[in-house]
Amino acid sequence: MSTATPNTDRMVKTFLELVQIDSPSKQEAAVVDYIEKTLAPLGVKTWRDNAGEKIGGNCGNLHVRVPASGSSSPALLFSAHLDSVMPCLGIKPKVEDGVIRSDGTTVLGADDKAGVTAVIETLRCVKESGMPHGPIEVIFDVSEETGLLGANQVDLTSVTAKCAFVLDGEELDRVVYRSPSANRMNYEIDGVAAHAGMYPERGVSAIEVFAEAVSKMKLGRLDPDSTANIGTVNAGRATNIVADKLAATAEARSHSQEVLEAQTRHMSQCFEEAVRRFTKTVDGKIVAPVFRAQVKREFNAMNIAHDSLAYRLAFEAGRALGLGMQPMSIGGGTNANVYNEKGLPAVVIGCGMKDEHTTSEHLYIRDLETSAKLCLMILRKNHEFSL
Repeated sequence: MSTATPNTDRMVKTFLELVQIDSPSKQEAAVVDYIEKTLAPLGVKTWRDNAGEKIGGNCGNLHVRVPASGSSSPALLFSAHLDSVMPCLGIKPKVEDGVIRSDGTTVLGADDKAGVTAVIETLRCVKESGMPHGPIEVIFDVSEETGLLGANQVDLTSVTAKCAFVLDGEELDRVVYRSPSANRMNYEIDGVAAHAGMYPERGVSAIEVFAEAVSKMKLGRLDPDSTANIGTVNAGRATNIVADKLAATAEARSHSQEVLEAQTRHMSQCFEEAVRRFTKTVDGKIVAPVFRAQVKREFNAMNIAHDSLAYRLAFEAGRALGLGMQPMSIGGGTNANVYNEKGLPAVVIGCGMKDEHTTSEHLYIRDLETSAKLCLMILRKNHEFSL
């Protein structure tokens, strides 16, 4: 049985048009409009859910349904997210020697519009070729980059897929089956204000408390499966005021729940100990900084068995294309974490993006084409498995 062949020129055109549509997190309506218009000639069913209302965005997730054709194989779901990280406004892509880049002032948006493009081309090829396939379900998710917000709002009760493939990886010869849990922390420190030139000893600097705590903190690579990071810090009002306010964000990730919780406690304990060290007596009164922490579980770990349908389909499809498919464990989180937690087995497959989240982000056209070939081969292998 032959497999449909992607139209490379059409894919490049679609990708270039997609990345030039501004779609920062929670502002994806314009790109959804484009996708709906693009898919309309295929006669597929599309609709938007109410995720946008729930997360404060201007659009919900876009769902697509394609009925089975000539196959009794189970339904499969493909997913790619619509938002890009900043700076992603006014992207000006350029094509040079088979590589697509931005002009260097923005990201390219291949994360994840390369995945979106591959899914669109897959649906086009399925329609044009008449290849047999089981039911195809697609979710183009919103606000992935700000905490997997769109995927968290997906109601899977209407989804019939037996497994899912999230196109959000770099390497095309890898199957991402394992990724960690993550906690996101918001920290606040209240210092004590004082005139920095006249009476600095009467104040307590929130910045000094923070610096003391971070100096004692284990950060970066904690072990092969765990990391921690201080992300943002905002503090102070003026150079002549002892800083009385500080707000910071941080995260911890680990494949081990025990390590994750221990690291989260450790980071708070460093702040609590710094507060005690900076507590003092001024004019007979105790002057003490105050520390507050909010901890939120951003996503839970996934670990997909290698004999699962999702892993086997991705592995066999890649091998059929000559890709040396290998299992991959990563330190990041994707919508696959959410779908697995919701009960839909999911793996992450590549769509070729390189140096994502930087202004050096780029995409090889051959990888973009291979990504669509991989999706089409997954559909073919799913049909063959059911024979």
